[in-house]
Amino acid sequence: MARDNIYSTMVVWVKVTLPLIALGLLSSIFLLSGTPDPDDALAYADVDVNQIVREQRVTEPRFAGILGEDQEIVLTAAAVSTTGSATDRIQAQTIDGRMELGPTEFMTLQAANGEFDMAAQLATLTDEVVVQSSTGYRILSDTLVMALDMINMRSPTPVHATGPGLDLTADTMELVGPEGEAILRFNGSVRVLYEPQS
Repeated sequence: MARDNIYSTMVVWVKVTLPLIALGLLSSIFLLSGTPDPDDALAYADVDVNQIVREQRVTEPRFAGILGEDQEIVLTAAAVSTTGSATDRIQAQTIDGRMELGPTEFMTLQAANGEFDMAAQLATLTDEVVVQSSTGYRILSDTLVMALDMINMRSPTPVHATGPGLDLTADTMELVGPEGEAILRFNGSVRVLYEPQS
């Protein structure tokens, strides 16, 4: 009988003591935590939401098409946007691309900025334009205008081409692909330094 009394007394004490301990722990969390520091808040990206809505910005888009003789062209950008009501003109930043020239030959393209005219099927690449061929030649220019539905590319600004044994500068350049063959022409004041490869 005495054992039952001790057990009952312990149960009563536990029922009273445990909630009091829990209440003390909970209150200490609020009392000892201190006031929040706004500078310690989570960092959010510095994004102008109104600008995104206004410009209709899209990140990492991909443009793909087929040229005259089933050659594929693929262009990607870090971001594109349209301004005003001209939705067929798309501004692009950080452009990378690849254009097939033949069964085994291709070119890669890079530019800091560009504009896609979807109605005219033209892309104008600007600022640090780099064209690299699969055969090892590299062309630098400030502007490159290219068709998106055929092999037709031109640089209205001076170009500098380098490659195996070749260093060339010219006022303008054009690449056309009649009947599926890519022909590259340099125009204006052309200067060529050629070193035969052994």
